[in-house]
Amino acid sequence: MTDDNAPSASPVRTPPSQGQAGSTGPHLALGDRYVAALNAQIKGAGGEGKSARTRAKLKRAAFDCLTESDLASLTIGSITGKAKVAAGTFYLHFDSIRDLVLEVFSEFAAVDIAPAIPEGDEFVDLFSQMKATFIEIVGAFRRRRMFFRSLFQMKRQDADANAVWLRLTAQWAEILSAIARDHAKQPVPAAFDRFIGHATSAFADEIMTRIYVDEIFGAAFPDDPRNDEHVAELLAFTRHRMLFGSDPDPKLLTANSPLNGFSYPAKRS
Repeated sequence: MTDDNAPSASPVRTPPSQGQAGSTGPHLALGDRYVAALNAQIKGAGGEGKSARTRAKLKRAAFDCLTESDLASLTIGSITGKAKVAAGTFYLHFDSIRDLVLEVFSEFAAVDIAPAIPEGDEFVDLFSQMKATFIEIVGAFRRRRMFFRSLFQMKRQDADANAVWLRLTAQWAEILSAIARDHAKQPVPAAFDRFIGHATSAFADEIMTRIYVDEIFGAAFPDDPRNDEHVAELLAFTRHRMLFGSDPDPKLLTANSPLNGFSYPAKRS
């Protein structure tokens, strides 16, 4: 089985049904959007030719393999077997497994990873909005725990993979810094708002990694979807405190939240 010459990486188009402006389709949760985008490419929904469709098949196969097993277990045979293409086809599109995985990680990060940013008017309070987004993020980590483990392993070992992650988190930090600055009740020290932006982003990354990759609470905890809301609430609570210098209204916490009774009184404006 042969394929035409390998093209450059096809841009991954975000599926229209993601809650975007003008979207009429169902909401796709974080962690599912990249798969939907690859599936659309495989079907040629955007007019992709045979070569582009095959490349998307290889990326989807690599994504599925990394969702099922770790990075060290990934082989060209496992990828092409799952993609149902000849082994030689792989080299028409990628020079190595590392190049394929780097492209998958880069695209997944761009399409399917998002920060919990307090903005918009879907909720009457910023805490609830951040918590809702964190619930999606936590759910994605839980469902694709093996994939995230490989992602974080690669970014620790590969300079290019780490650069992708650093660019992404730097963007989030700038947004969060602006929010901290805009909501400050008084002038803040020079660069302190930028520090807060990076700190809030890094805190969420570290907690998610510790729980869902390093399993600090054991393997059973991250596998239980009943823990999603508690983890999301902790992350949203901490981000609210760091960005705004105050805690959310205790009435917004769930009835069985471990944070009940922990909140400081809301600061007066």
